Amino acid sequence: MRFSLLGPLEVVRDGRPVPLGGVNQRAVLGYLLLHAGTVVSTGDLIRALWHDPVPPTARKMVQNAVAGVRRALPADGSCALETASPGYLLRLDPGLIDVTRFRTLVERGRADFRAEAWEPAARRLREALALWRGPALADVIDSVTAWPELTVLEEARLAALEDCLEAELALGRHHELIGEMTSLVDEEPARERLCGLLMLALYRGGRQREALAVYQDLRDVLRDGFGLDPGPELRRLERDILNQDPRLALARGTAPGIAGGTLPEGAAPGAAGAEGAAGAQGAPDRPAIAPPARTPCGKAADAHDRVPGGGRAGDGRAGDAERPASERPVSERKRASVLLVRTRVDVVHGSSECVDETLDDLARIIAEEARRFGGAVRETLGSVRPVLFGFPRSYEDDPERAVRTARAVRARIDDRVAAFLGVRIAVATGDVLATYRDEHDPSPAQLAGTVPHSAERLLAHAPPGGIRVCPVTARAGGLHAAAPEDDPAGGVPVAPGHGPLPWTPVPARTGPLVGRDRDLEILRGLLGDVRRRQRPHLVTVLGEPGIGKSRLMAEFAADVPGSVLVGRTPPYAGGVLAPLADAVRSRPDGAETARLIERLPAEAGAAAWRRHVADLALDGPLTIVLEDLHRAGTVLLDQVEDLTEQLARVPVLIVATARPELRQRRTRWGCGKRDVTTLTLDPLSDEEARALLPRPADPAMLTLVGGNPRHAEEYARAVRGYAGDGCHGAYDGAPVPGPLRALVAARIDTLPLPERAVLRDATTFPESGFRAEGVAAVSARTIEETAEALHALERKDFLVRRPPDRSGAPEYAIRQPLLREVAHAQLPRSQRIARHRRAIDWVDTLPADQADLLVHHYRLLVILNSPDLAYDTARQAHHALLAAERRAAAAGAHDTAARCRRAAHDLRRGRARTAPSWAAAFHRPLPRRVDGSPVATYR
Repeated sequence: MRFSLLGPLEVVRDGRPVPLGGVNQRAVLGYLLLHAGTVVSTGDLIRALWHDPVPPTARKMVQNAVAGVRRALPADGSCALETASPGYLLRLDPGLIDVTRFRTLVERGRADFRAEAWEPAARRLREALALWRGPALADVIDSVTAWPELTVLEEARLAALEDCLEAELALGRHHELIGEMTSLVDEEPARERLCGLLMLALYRGGRQREALAVYQDLRDVLRDGFGLDPGPELRRLERDILNQDPRLALARGTAPGIAGGTLPEGAAPGAAGAEGAAGAQGAPDRPAIAPPARTPCGKAADAHDRVPGGGRAGDGRAGDAERPASERPVSERKRASVLLVRTRVDVVHGSSECVDETLDDLARIIAEEARRFGGAVRETLGSVRPVLFGFPRSYEDDPERAVRTARAVRARIDDRVAAFLGVRIAVATGDVLATYRDEHDPSPAQLAGTVPHSAERLLAHAPPGGIRVCPVTARAGGLHAAAPEDDPAGGVPVAPGHGPLPWTPVPARTGPLVGRDRDLEILRGLLGDVRRRQRPHLVTVLGEPGIGKSRLMAEFAADVPGSVLVGRTPPYAGGVLAPLADAVRSRPDGAETARLIERLPAEAGAAAWRRHVADLALDGPLTIVLEDLHRAGTVLLDQVEDLTEQLARVPVLIVATARPELRQRRTRWGCGKRDVTTLTLDPLSDEEARALLPRPADPAMLTLVGGNPRHAEEYARAVRGYAGDGCHGAYDGAPVPGPLRALVAARIDTLPLPERAVLRDATTFPESGFRAEGVAAVSARTIEETAEALHALERKDFLVRRPPDRSGAPEYAIRQPLLREVAHAQLPRSQRIARHRRAIDWVDTLPADQADLLVHHYRLLVILNSPDLAYDTARQAHHALLAAERRAAAAGAHDTAARCRRAAHDLRRGRARTAPSWAAAFHRPLPRRVDGSPVATYR
């Protein structure tokens, strides 16, 4: 008798399969085989078979399944299922199980691997891998809970496969392996060792460009998904490929690896536990290279690196100064949308097993739709399944994504099933405070706020099968109708479906195009070159969100002679070639061709698109606009970047718009290619921005706008009384219109969590600038670590470098005042207070001529503190600034002394901060606290 777990569960006796009954019986047998020779408790079997809530008859169902397994086993005693307190014991020869044979062959193969006997190592490892007929227990896993044992088996398979590929590379089989390894990397894009092996195979096959593209794709995956960079071995391999190091092409005395070291065995980040378990079953004796603990800037954390200051990175309490960077908790306050799906089942109308299967199907649908629209499924709370939009990364359209997810989930559920489960769906949007365990936690460990409670109230008023959204969600999506007066929950009903949302969109900007005459002339000149030279040209228009890329394209396309195709990259749920197909669809007769392009595989679809474009260009110059290319996947970016080389010699101008994230993902975008131009849109001048604001434009508002047309128009709408879902900001900052807050927050969230934390810490300092030492003192980091993070933020256009300050140290400032306001508002108030106190402690260590830096921090401390504490805080600030004045005067810094004296007297008279004249037009005047009380003054 033989038992096969590496694939669908099979039991074979005398060459014939043994019938195993239903899912429960197969799951019980599979779980017992994974633990053959050990006692498995009944409770463990129940937890393995059912999610919470467990059916009331679970114990009886397990007993029935055990009885069925016993009937399937032979009566000769070679396999016996015994009752042993507190459960059951399966006795059999381990060699009858294919998992045991797999492990034995892997151990032998790895012994040959260690001895550098590549041929037998590859043969034995291939023989072990041939035992796999699909995912382990493939016919069971969809019906039971997640079993860690199956994760360990899968990791063991991947590790054995990597060893096998490495041995076969040593035998010179790189040409034969490239196809298999490419498919594997597509399935496991974050496995560094596998990507390194593919890079080496491609390089040895003479495909250096493709080898480097594999590295770039891996880097994108690690940065986007985990905030990490590839390990040092892989970076060294990339450098050796660029330098065409001869050692990569030489036969090595050991298995081929990265020059100077071995390819790391690490799995995708986060799978270290399973990988370690797999390695315990017989990994080779080379060093186990696990992902190192990392600092926010990608530097391996040193156990001896201690953070300065006496405060805690998370909340300002003592103790975190002794924690390494990888263990610092992080908190952030952002707008998020919470989708709740509630089920209420009457078990009288169906068996428990039927109910469980239906609920599992519902959970699968929710997970699939949440993943499609960018949501994160959280742990089920009783009968409620929550999905979070906005964490760990937010998008400017999170409320719309949540509503689209709700509609898609409801549309996929049959009406009878919805009634049987009593499905109700609600979406609420508002501020949420998230806490991460450390700076590399992929998702928040804890969420706090009133949004889940608001969604619960909406659920109570949603009919079975219905969807309700809160007014904030409705307004954020463009629904202008108010909620019904008689609805106590204040919710708005939404119909299910996949089509457009039944909402009125916010009107597009239709005002005059300001300050873009030169950019228009450049585009028109390039179009003239295309017409004259009769060959394609690619223009990439880069600019921050709201800078006017789409508006520029609309103005350019309006007076372009000839055909213009416009394709947009969808923010979610789009096909690989969606913008190319959308561009074709923009022609009246292009629908059928667009559908063909979408149905074909990526390479074939792109080739068909190029042929179609070439045919269109035969009739005259053709202009193609591809919008929001920063959202595109790697496959589409590769196709667009190579268009000028792959298109026929026809007059086609391709204009692609993108945000700066494109350059972060593809640092070599367009480099070294013919007929490629990059045009970066700069902010408008103050005079140009003033034309978009109500007159007279307040200088403070003009500063906040920062030359961004979208910012100017949103502030103009807010001042005129159309602020949408209101204006928000920190208690100690300027108000920010809701749409801008979402837009800027989404840009901040393109950063890894450690860099976001450093950016927020930098907002503690005044707009005039800050330096690394100050931010390090505030954030409880080392100066080197902070300087590296600030340099990374400068490269990504979040900071600008200023001339050295009075101490001669390099100084930075946040590039946009609005960016500073939004980032600052994401810090909880208690943490802002703690950071200002740390900054005060740091300033006290500086020379006396820099004592006026205290003014900013003491003023904001007074504003931030509660009314009960503001009096004492103002009095302390008054005395501290007078003491700073005396120190500065004694040191001969009379200008510094005068500034300290004026600030001390302002605080005494209650002038901690003055609201700009336009703040009264917003929903919340400034400065007032969350409870509406004015800032207390000290007299």
